[in-house]
Order: sequence, then C-alpha cells, then structure tokens
Amino acid sequence: MVPDQNSPPLSTLQELKRLIASRRLVFPVGLERVAREILETPDITAFESAAAVARRCRVSPTTVHRLVRHIGFQTFGEFRAMIREHLRSTAANHR
Repeated sequence: MVPDQNSPPLSTLQELKRLIASRRLVFPVGLERVAREILETPDITAFESAAAVARRCRVSPTTVHRLVRHIGFQTFGEFRAMIREHLRSTAANHR
C-alpha cells in the first residue's frame, strides 16, 4: 500500500514504523534499504541533504526522492522536517 496522495503525509516516525510493521506500507527492494537506513539514523538524516543520504545508502538521489514520494511527501524537505519534529519532541519528552 502507498499512502493516498490526497491524504496528508505521515506526521511522525512512529506512524511510519507502524505502517511498515503492519505491512500496510511495503517498499520495493531499493527503497527499503534507504528506509531502513533513515529509520536507524534519523538524527543524521534530519540534517543531511537528499544527495548525502543517497551517498550514505549507496543509491542515487533519485531513489531517495522516490522513497519520500512513496510514503506520501512531496519533497525531501517536508520529510526531513517531519524527522526534525520527531527529534524535537523526543528530546522534549526526555527532559
């Protein structure tokens, strides 16, 4: 399943993880590798460009952009903003 293009993008990393765990969101092989890397290192991804994520994952920047669109975002910047918000709320909860 791919999120409906008319629905708002995912709002949290937990929501993304739940969709993956429940198999409601499935990735093609190349995109899965990038998704795993991003989910394992959101603190790094939050401050990288799509090109830097691509280099780290050994894929093309196009693959990173394809992943972002696959999960319902229009741009990598929107996706990165969601990750940053996740990190901010996580840090605030640990104070």
